[in-house]
Amino acid sequence: MLSSKVIRTMERYGMLRPRDRVLVGLSGGADSVALTELLVELKPRLGITLVLAHLDHGLRPEAEEDESFCRSLAERLSLPFVSERIDVAGRARESKRSIEAEGRSARYQFLETQALRFGAQRIAVGHTLDDQAETFLLRLFRGSGGRGLGSIHPVKDGRVIRPLIEVRRREIEIYLDERSAAFREDRSNADPRFTRNRIRHEELPRLSSRYNPRLVESLARSASLLRDEEEWMEVETTKAFAALSSLSKDEIRLERRELSRHPPALKRRLVRAAIERLRGLGDVSNRHVEDLLVLAEEGQSGQELHLPGLVVELAFDQMRFRVVSTPRARKARERGYNGFEYRLSIPAQVRIPECLGTLSARIAEPNRERPNGQVPNGQEGPEGRAFAGTGEVDYPPCGNAVIVGFDGRLPELEVRSPRPGDRFHPLGAPGSKRLSRYLMERKISRDSRSRVPLVVRRASSADSAEEILWVVGHGVSEASRVSAGSSRLSFQWVTP
Repeated sequence: MLSSKVIRTMERYGMLRPRDRVLVGLSGGADSVALTELLVELKPRLGITLVLAHLDHGLRPEAEEDESFCRSLAERLSLPFVSERIDVAGRARESKRSIEAEGRSARYQFLETQALRFGAQRIAVGHTLDDQAETFLLRLFRGSGGRGLGSIHPVKDGRVIRPLIEVRRREIEIYLDERSAAFREDRSNADPRFTRNRIRHEELPRLSSRYNPRLVESLARSASLLRDEEEWMEVETTKAFAALSSLSKDEIRLERRELSRHPPALKRRLVRAAIERLRGLGDVSNRHVEDLLVLAEEGQSGQELHLPGLVVELAFDQMRFRVVSTPRARKARERGYNGFEYRLSIPAQVRIPECLGTLSARIAEPNRERPNGQVPNGQEGPEGRAFAGTGEVDYPPCGNAVIVGFDGRLPELEVRSPRPGDRFHPLGAPGSKRLSRYLMERKISRDSRSRVPLVVRRASSADSAEEILWVVGHGVSEASRVSAGSSRLSFQWVTP
């Protein structure tokens, strides 16, 4: 019997205790109706009381009928009922999140609020074994690590419980059919525009028929194993974090030397733990974590990276994780994610971990050097031309080694990330243009533009402006033109 299976699941994970009040999330769909019917059936045996809660997301024309159905079900079962309506689409626009993500957040916020209102110790939701397998595949396709692939936890935060997590969807359909229990159909669950629906209706059936008829059970078992390993790793992370961190209200410091002694998997977890403790992991991607590890291994004191709502700075042997104030956050937005800025003191060799490369700069011998430092058989390049690669080419070369000209004393230089409002005057062009447009014309993706290094001549006075001399890897500016009497600088950009 299905009720016996659900009892075993609840006992295995310690979901309920006698005299618990349980708030049941009731959408009106098959899973939540089956959950409600099962808990009502088991209520005398479990010694619990129930409250039903329904949230209208404001997305479906038939939402009022769904609410009416749920209210009628509660009345038939003589259970307390509460409902609420919110504008999920409007909230998603404001938060710039997907409707699915905002809906999930709003749903759990509503359930938590109502649980407090009714004094409920547990919140029961209707996720099934099929949901577990679908979530595993969805996160696998997105490149999740062990924590994400652990998928849906049977018990979350000791409060949210999932009694149906070991039950197949077809078992629920049979259970409801045997009881002649009505439920609501959500037409959006068949909409192929949603990735989860394509996994549910296309990918899982196809993979099951071709490779493993019990694929749902296999994926759910993998998720369970990964959850167990994740719990063990979390214990080890907590121990290691306590040994190498110091905490204050809005700052966490990690000892770089101690961090470097750990294997890569634990390093990632320690960095994520620091971020999570300060501001949560929302909007933090694997790329952020990997960039922080490069900074820890190869960065120099004073370097920093900007993450959403956070700045990480190297201070000698420590990594300082700090929540940014509003002015700092504004500056971080102006500089962009992974904004960086380094002084160039000629000769220079600067490692830029944000871009995974090294910039070298030195004074070049006029008319006698290739960008790679070789002298081209004693030949001199004509005015306005430079040597690059294996022969003489029109100045400038658009590769990773260039020679630029300057007049007078050696300018103050820096290498930095692009900023909003930057303008660039390419050599030979009639005028300047927005740097963003120049990079777009070079077919550099929006995500990659923020990681293009710029060699910039700093402003020499309050009346002058800084000028981009070289967009690394792409082109030099009119201000870098080599003339017969100009001095010259050789730059070289090297990546692994």
